[in-house]
Amino acid sequence: MTPLRIGPAPRIELALPEVAAPAAPAPPSGVSFGDVFEGVVGKANEAGQVAISKADGLAQGTLDDLHGTMIAAKEAEISLKLVGTIRNKLLDAFHELWRTGV
Repeated sequence: MTPLRIGPAPRIELALPEVAAPAAPAPPSGVSFGDVFEGVVGKANEAGQVAISKADGLAQGTLDDLHGTMIAAKEAEISLKLVGTIRNKLLDAFHELWRTGV
């Protein structure tokens, strides 16, 4: 049996891609966060009104779509939770900025 000869390890070179400088931020479009939040609150309100009208129709006997009524109620609930979660995150961010020393 011949002895195993180990030579120098082969040199491996990695070619890393060039990293470009970050692009300048795009100018703000005509839509503000307030506009988006107002739209979300409006849609949550509409979903709530639809759920109420379907529940009233079901209770009065003018509507027999229990499945659609339950879906509308769940959509309204989810929309309201979304608005509440966004509100809570905004308040958390505000309080964090309030505590930050300048």
